[in-house]
Amino acid sequence: MTHLKSAIAAAWRAVLEERLAAAEAGQKTARSGTRVDGAHRPANRGERGAVTAQGYLALGLGQRAVELAEQIRLMEEVGAEARSEIVVGALVRLRVGSEQPRLVALLPGADATRLEIDGHAAAAVQVLSVASPLMRQLQGCGPGDTEEVSLGSQIVEVEILEIA
Repeated sequence: MTHLKSAIAAAWRAVLEERLAAAEAGQKTARSGTRVDGAHRPANRGERGAVTAQGYLALGLGQRAVELAEQIRLMEEVGAEARSEIVVGALVRLRVGSEQPRLVALLPGADATRLEIDGHAAAAVQVLSVASPLMRQLQGCGPGDTEEVSLGSQIVEVEILEIA
């Protein structure tokens, strides 16, 4: 599973880098809409509102870019070494209720995105944060552990099959 774990980390890093590039490009575009200088001044209340809105958008996208850059930096610290419990950097095979087993990678900035590794749907993995509701309830669990967890309004049994 080490090769798969490295492929997942590389794929997730690529997603974060793509999102960072989009946030930076969006911020640059929004910032261009806030230009107020010399002969270019908003003529009415609507134009002033639009300039203000563009400024807030640029600010928000800038903050998102900083968050994404930090998540990319944290990816460097995760490492590929094996884990024995549910912590950042773990690759977990688990079964929720009576569903088929699934793979979950716990990585910085994760948001439940599903990644296909090597173009195979069978190697799909869901990328979650350790702060996600499911993983918070499973923190510290190891292979072979079974826990009852709350998912929405349901209580389901989750079995940890394997951790790498």
